[in-house]
Amino acid sequence: MVPGGVMCAPTLTDITRAWAILEYFRTNWLEPVWLGCSLERYEEIQTYDDFMNWLDEDIKHRESDLGFYWRMGLDIGLDKYGAGVGRYVTWGYLAHEDRYQKPTIEGRNAAMIMKSGVYDSFTDTHTLMDQSFARENLTHSWYDEGTADIHPSDRTTKPIANNTKDFDNAYSWASAVLHKDFGRLEAGPLARQLVAGGNHGESWQHHDGFILDVFKKMGGANIHVRQLARLHEIVKLYRQAEHCLREFKLNDPWYIKPTEKDGKGWGATEAARGALCHWVDIEGGKIKNYQVIAPGTWNIGPRDGQDKRGPIEEALVGTPIEDPTDPVEVGHVARSFDSCLVCTVHAHDAKTGEELARFRTA
Repeated sequence: MVPGGVMCAPTLTDITRAWAILEYFRTNWLEPVWLGCSLERYEEIQTYDDFMNWLDEDIKHRESDLGFYWRMGLDIGLDKYGAGVGRYVTWGYLAHEDRYQKPTIEGRNAAMIMKSGVYDSFTDTHTLMDQSFARENLTHSWYDEGTADIHPSDRTTKPIANNTKDFDNAYSWASAVLHKDFGRLEAGPLARQLVAGGNHGESWQHHDGFILDVFKKMGGANIHVRQLARLHEIVKLYRQAEHCLREFKLNDPWYIKPTEKDGKGWGATEAARGALCHWVDIEGGKIKNYQVIAPGTWNIGPRDGQDKRGPIEEALVGTPIEDPTDPVEVGHVARSFDSCLVCTVHAHDAKTGEELARFRTA
């Protein structure tokens, strides 16, 4: 993929360069700087206790960037706040070379290397995620589409002009995304890793119980666990990048011209920030309607029709603020979700409405 998101057919030169870049990344940063050990040694970590033993095993582990982050996060109390909604979602990603040759919406979950799912921490249960479960609510959003929970493909996107910020009514361009049964869900690396620890799905799909064990040992979600999941995932993604480069078949056809003139489609993957999916409605060979739920929408959306807060709003509740004129703790919470806001976040006094601070989070 070249900058801008334009796809191209890889050549042998491209694949060779990619291998060289990947190897340079591992030998010059990932192992010596980030981990302080080989990938193989780090991959032996399966539980919270394994991780703690790894930290004490070698001064290089403790003084690595990962070891430093772990110690620093505990030292400044990142494990004490920023919990969120307690339920998590991933669409799953990385299609299996053989099992995804004739893709269908119904068969997609069973063909992903990294499995989809919802993890409910209140009941400690894992279930598969299906696109039919997704809903959007616009009660507190600047759109004129009613207040009922609707499936994203049924939206038509009618923005309200000249909107004003009214926290009792509408105050956001984001929609409130939810699961029809579980309600609000958090997306992102923490969600992916908690789902990876489940025993649902196919037996051959990727399984990794480390972050789920840390989550339970530390009493649930907080900023520290959320960031650890992101850091831990680097090794998993490195291995999958190696896997993908081995699968390229350079002589296979790389472009298939669409033949459908009418129909509906859905596609999903995991972006760095979390669950990403698109719905398309085609009529007469042209796009009639197109809807997207980005990772940030799951996390930054406003209250829904039942006045339930989304992940970031919920995670901010109870955040200890040492200096109201410089609420860095709010930034710690917001940034732990890696929010793609492309705007500023404002801190206000709830009683007077006075703006206390303004700073960028993305």
